[in-house]
Amino acid sequence: MKRIITAIVVVTAIALLVACTSQSPEVTEIVVLRDITDNHLVQPNADEILTLFNPKSKWNGRVFHFTDLTNVSYNQAMEVKLEAQNEWLSNELDRDKEIKGFENRLTEILGKNERETIGKDNSSVYFPIAKELNRLVQSSSAKKILLIYSDLMENTREMSFYDRGKFSLLKTNPNDVKIYFDSQVELKNLSGITIYIIFQPKGIKEDEQFKGVSGFYKNLLESKGAEVEIAASIS
Repeated sequence: MKRIITAIVVVTAIALLVACTSQSPEVTEIVVLRDITDNHLVQPNADEILTLFNPKSKWNGRVFHFTDLTNVSYNQAMEVKLEAQNEWLSNELDRDKEIKGFENRLTEILGKNERETIGKDNSSVYFPIAKELNRLVQSSSAKKILLIYSDLMENTREMSFYDRGKFSLLKTNPNDVKIYFDSQVELKNLSGITIYIIFQPKGIKEDEQFKGVSGFYKNLLESKGAEVEIAASIS
């Protein structure tokens, strides 16, 4: 009897030691905003996005949230989740199947939306970005990433960056643009959120436009605590 009790104590102690020394699973949440107001914008790539989930950590949770940037401010969102699991209380083969299912669903969402009609006369950019960021602030995920596939060229009745006067404000008086955007949606504290702005200019004019508007967004978002990267692609 004493040997049985001793064995139980040893097994329990080992289990507790493993639990204490093992890294707890965490959740990574990735949000993709794809601008469909222009025919020549960079499109999200499923393989690139999946690498951001750190595929080596199979027990971590994953959330993928997708929506388009269009000519209106509110657009339908699509989401797929993979719950975090305890490595010692789960089946590895079942987990591999769940991960494959998550990856297939993410790829399916991006593939479906690649077939959506691209090209709009107007573009609402700031409002949906700000709403999505404020939603992400409330998320309990340990790692939060926002991918914005857009040239960021706002084009609404009230604020069009295609208007030379309005566009010049980005350089001469960016606070006026910030005040206007704040009146639409005020950003919360974005600490802990990493933002990638992804766009590849097709010529000198586009390049100059993007430098101006992306610089404004970088300053605005970093002033709220976010980390911002501007690139032609994730990789």
